[in-house]
Amino acid sequence: MGFMSPPRTPVMPTPPPPPPPVDEARAAVLAEESMSEQMKKRKGRGSTIVAGALGDQKAPTTGTPTLLG
Repeated sequence: MGFMSPPRTPVMPTPPPPPPPVDEARAAVLAEESMSEQMKKRKGRGSTIVAGALGDQKAPTTGTPTLLG
C-alpha cells in the first residue's frame, strides 16, 4: 500500500433476495379474522368508536388565540 499504487474500490455486497410474493387470499382471510375478533370484543357503551376511519381530525384554527387554546 504505497502512495504509487492505485486506490482500491470497495467490493459491493450482493443485494438481498427479493421478498416472497404476497398471498392475496391468505391476507384477506387474516384481515377478516382480525376484524371479526375486534367486533366480538366491542360490547356496551365503552366500545363506541370515537375517531373516524381517517384518524383524529383537528378543526381548522382561525389564527387568533382564545382562552381555551
